[in-house]
This record gives sequence, structure tokens and C-alpha cells, in this order.
Amino acid sequence: MITATGVMDNEQVYRSYAVELTRYATGLVGPFDAADVVTDACLKAFSARKWPEVSNRRAYLYRAVLSVANDHHRSTLSRRLREMKTATPESAPSQDIDFDVLGAVERLSVQQRAAVLLTYWADLPAEAVAEQMGISTGAVKRHLARARKHLEEWLS
Repeated sequence: MITATGVMDNEQVYRSYAVELTRYATGLVGPFDAADVVTDACLKAFSARKWPEVSNRRAYLYRAVLSVANDHHRSTLSRRLREMKTATPESAPSQDIDFDVLGAVERLSVQQRAAVLLTYWADLPAEAVAEQMGISTGAVKRHLARARKHLEEWLS
């Protein structure tokens, strides 16, 4: 429902952006946790004191998803890496997993990790990544350059 001031209510905002936010979150945390990350991000955004004054709600929600995804990574990726390292050979995944690369990607900043995931795993051009992240194309290129530099340092 649109209020008298012409602003969408929270339910309508959620319905308008949930699908694209879930696609974005899928690139950040995978398909199993993406919907939960989006829901948590929206709930946090909607309860923020400054939410009523936000002019670009889409970009605000993208940043909220990025923040919740970062929290998600901190709490689960380390646990998953430990579990995979200690898995018995019979239960280990059949494909080779480079734990050094996973650990290095985890060490990147949230923005760098998001830019890397959207560029290399989702195969999006810099312009689309910029739109998804709510930043400029130049900022995406800077995040990618810094991420590549860090990954090269950490993996050499």
C-alpha cells in the first residue's frame, strides 16, 4: 500500500525487491541461506530509525543484504571450512576444494568479496555489479583490483 505521502509500505517494498535481493544474496552466501539473509536484512532495514527518510530504498536494502551476508560469512564459513578439513575421505566432496583460496576470499572486505562473487561467480559485467551493489562502476573496479592484489599476496 502506498501511503498518503506517496511512499510504499514495508510489505510492498519487500515484495518489490525480494527476488532481486535474493539473487544478490545467493551470489554472496549461496542458495540455501539467501532467503534468510534477505529476510534478516529487510527486517533490520525496516526497523532502522532512519528508514522513513531513506530516499533510495533499493540501494539501502542492497547494502543491508551485504552487511547481513558478511555477518553470515563470519559465523558459518569458518565452521564449514573446519568441518570440510576434518571430514573423512569417504565423506569428503568428490571435487577438489582449495581451502587456501576459500580462506583468502573470506579475508577480503565485504565489498571486495561481493565484487569478486558477482563478477567471477555470477559472471556479471562491472556495470551490473555496480547496480547490484549500489555503487559506481569505478568503485567496483577499485574493489576488484584491491581484491586481486590481496589474493595474489595471500596465495603466493
